[in-house]
Amino acid sequence: MSVRVALVGCGRWGEKILRALSESARARVVAVADVDRGRLARARALAPRARLVRTVDEALAARVDAVLIATPAASHAELALRALEAGADVFVEKPLALSAAHADRCAARAAALGRIGMVGHLLRYHPSVVHLVALARERRLGDLVSFSAARLSTGGGGAASALWTLGPHDLSVLAALDPSPLAEARAHLSPGGERVTLEARLESGLAAQIELCSSSATKERRLRVAGSARVAVFDDVRAPDRLLFLDGRGAAAGGERGERGALAPAAHELEVPWREPLSVEIEHFLRCVEERTPPLTPLDEGAAVVRTLERVEATLAPVEARAVAAG
Repeated sequence: MSVRVALVGCGRWGEKILRALSESARARVVAVADVDRGRLARARALAPRARLVRTVDEALAARVDAVLIATPAASHAELALRALEAGADVFVEKPLALSAAHADRCAARAAALGRIGMVGHLLRYHPSVVHLVALARERRLGDLVSFSAARLSTGGGGAASALWTLGPHDLSVLAALDPSPLAEARAHLSPGGERVTLEARLESGLAAQIELCSSSATKERRLRVAGSARVAVFDDVRAPDRLLFLDGRGAAAGGERGERGALAPAAHELEVPWREPLSVEIEHFLRCVEERTPPLTPLDEGAAVVRTLERVEATLAPVEARAVAAG
């Protein structure tokens, strides 16, 4: 029997979620809620049998098993709690909330009610990242030494927006690679104020640096994980289905590629079987609802990421209005 689902929020990303749901044999979309009638009209093509409604209460009235929330971040926690209290399992886009207190409340309530609660940390479902995390846990890179990431987008927005909309991706991967608690965390603004660099050190000793920008001239999506034996590099823009590995000599030499784009002598690439990360993520959530199993990215993880974001945002000077992230 299909999982009866409602989607709340059918904007740019919500429409992608709706498409993934409509393509899944596990899901039956029974309601789509959005305050914008134009968005609801577009939803009709993807979910022709769904009720098109304006509020979450109308969506919940459709006797749903699960609710997927893809609204502006400021409303995530409130909508998640309403869905949980109505007896539904919940998928919430990142960030789970804009405060640690609200995020913790969502996680605690889901646990108390015995509901499935999952946060949409999409990068954790990317096949190449899944493979990278598995190799790191198997100690194929040796002892992990450092983690660095660049997540630069061209859509526009300030540093606080980048921190809250882009930061969860890499923080969730960092937690998967090394679940040690944070020992130190801070953030720095670029001279122009458009970029934010998050620096952290885990109690294990792993050092992390994450560069974020919502108004870059170019799009970049890179991860670099350095271990005592090898370095792994993932470039989602250049090659989403590949991981690049450098041994000690290649890492010490500096770049991954020469001037003409050839791999360095001590480097090799591994091709990873491709599946769309969003489809993987949605299928995983639906399977967890069917089988009553914990998701890979539970609300507890979402709350931990929010706590880190709140902590590092407090070190920014000047701190931009967090409301920017909710737009």
